[in-house]
Amino acid sequence: MAVLLLLFLYQPRAQYVAGRLVLVLSLMVGSMALLRLVPDRVLTRWWFHAALFVGDVGAAILILGWTHSQSNLFLIYLIIVFGSALTRSSRQHLVVAAVTILLYLVSGWRPVTGWPHQSEFWLRAMFLAVSSALMTILCRDSRLAQDEQRRRYEERLVQVGRLATLGRIAVEVAHRIKGPLTTIAVNAEVLAHRPGFDKAVLKELQEIGAEVEKCKAILKDLLDLGRIEEMDVAAFDLRAPLSSALKSIETQAHQRSVRLVKEGLEEASRVRGDAVLLQEAVLALLQNAIEAVSDGGLVRLRVSTAGGFRRVEVVDDGIGISSGDLERIFEPFFTTKKDSGSGLGLSAALRIAAKHGGTVEGESDGPGLGSCFTLLIPVA
Repeated sequence: MAVLLLLFLYQPRAQYVAGRLVLVLSLMVGSMALLRLVPDRVLTRWWFHAALFVGDVGAAILILGWTHSQSNLFLIYLIIVFGSALTRSSRQHLVVAAVTILLYLVSGWRPVTGWPHQSEFWLRAMFLAVSSALMTILCRDSRLAQDEQRRRYEERLVQVGRLATLGRIAVEVAHRIKGPLTTIAVNAEVLAHRPGFDKAVLKELQEIGAEVEKCKAILKDLLDLGRIEEMDVAAFDLRAPLSSALKSIETQAHQRSVRLVKEGLEEASRVRGDAVLLQEAVLALLQNAIEAVSDGGLVRLRVSTAGGFRRVEVVDDGIGISSGDLERIFEPFFTTKKDSGSGLGLSAALRIAAKHGGTVEGESDGPGLGSCFTLLIPVA
């Protein structure tokens, strides 16, 4: 409708008719109001799309008849072909494109002379056909990308739901197991100090103590999952928890000669939520990156704003993640680290982000190609 209005205004001012201009403006404003007011369920119906298409064609015929600009008719058909590619249905786009090409061919036929003999007319028809095919491919790819994005979003919702259930159970389980673990650790230490045991027995007792400490670390992570439900909400500058998380990880990075690079911390980034929880989420992402890189590797923390979200990206040049593992990295207790890691760090980060109305996204080009985890938090 906007293009038709421009075509109407392009004609000489002497040919302006006030009533026609008001009609064109009314058609444009009315179509916009219609799309705004009709229910969403109607917008998805095929018959509504067909009605819009017929209305556009009728308006184009009317306005082009007023302006007598047959040379611009091809441009209208081309715009319709490209515009129909915005629909999610490739079949619907093909139908619209076929009808458009047919209308273009019919517009060139004359009762006396028949079809035009100019090569320009047929080249334009071929161009419409080729453009329709390319737009169909674009429509299909767009639909597949949207379906994939929806699938990942639904899976993320399921993961957050599982974490919520785990968080409620974690506190009860952790409190019940913490007592027996403490007893095991104390008894193993007492036995290790008794005389008469050989070195093999002492080594086994030390292994018991080490495994108990691992269990305690897992229980601590479980208790932290349960604690996520308790948020102290306030508006604050995101740079404060980011700086605290970086300071907490500096010692470990220095021990392994890992370079920490910070970007985007010069400008204020106001968010609303729990600063302590967000610090733990960023720390979990940094910890994951530090463990993924080799000695002398690089970890980059980058802060930016896009689409109403603060983006905290943690990029590393480490071992990377395979496509199969990338689908499971946020599952509780899933870890690719054989010797360390409880598999709860990324799960906790995702849960904290979800509590703040955001999410965590993980990307990797494959094993050995590093990875990138992005924490998204709404702008305050």
